[in-house]
Amino acid sequence: MKHSHWLVMSASLLVVVACGAIVWTEGSQALAQTGTSKAKTKIGTSKTKTADSKELDLRAEKTLEGFVTDSIKLAEEYEKAGKFEEAQEQLRTIGKLKPEMPGLKEKIDKLNEAVFETNDFDVDLDVADSWKRQVQVSKGKPVRVEATGNYKLMLSGPVDANGVPTKDLLRDMASGVRCGALMGVVVPTSDSGSAAGGAGGGKTTGRGNDKAGEPFEIGANKEFTPKEDGVLHLNVNLPAGHKSTGKLRVHVSGHIKLLSKEPR
Repeated sequence: MKHSHWLVMSASLLVVVACGAIVWTEGSQALAQTGTSKAKTKIGTSKTKTADSKELDLRAEKTLEGFVTDSIKLAEEYEKAGKFEEAQEQLRTIGKLKPEMPGLKEKIDKLNEAVFETNDFDVDLDVADSWKRQVQVSKGKPVRVEATGNYKLMLSGPVDANGVPTKDLLRDMASGVRCGALMGVVVPTSDSGSAAGGAGGGKTTGRGNDKAGEPFEIGANKEFTPKEDGVLHLNVNLPAGHKSTGKLRVHVSGHIKLLSKEPR
């Protein structure tokens, strides 16, 4: 009886061990398959992301090329219409996106010169007058001033050891500019309502608190780039009480706009 009982227990134990082995084997295979599946999924996702990134890059490149092509065509149309400043703006935009584009800078320079050749203004400047408003200028856009002719310089009045005063630009000479030279000042638009326009070189002019940019020498010719929007005023640098006579022929060109018809 005991022997039979022992055989039954032994057989049961073998069955349990065998079942455990089967479960372990199936579990290991399942884990292995799961790991492989996950590995395959990760690899597949990485490839998909790479493919999507390349596709986006291609789309971006095509979009950029399309924009550049359209901008070039628009610049050409502006040039044909004589709108050289607008054509330049289109090319400058291209330059920000593709600065290495060959011939771009040369084309912009050529259009800039076309602005000087086609957008100009002439005036006879009487040296007996004071500051006169001439043209409107824009911040960051170049202007060229050329002067021809000569005049008779006649000075009179007492001068002490301090020399000619430079305190009040509306009456006195401007400091840092040669005596008798043509000079200019850009008066900010908000301050340029009168003929003298508060042209005070950043100093009080004796007419309230009007202030303006610093006067600069022009001489026979000068190209400059305004640091602010405003109105260009011109004058010759002579002291108060001078008796000079004559006129200078002044040619102003570039990125300018004529003022409304009123006394300059």
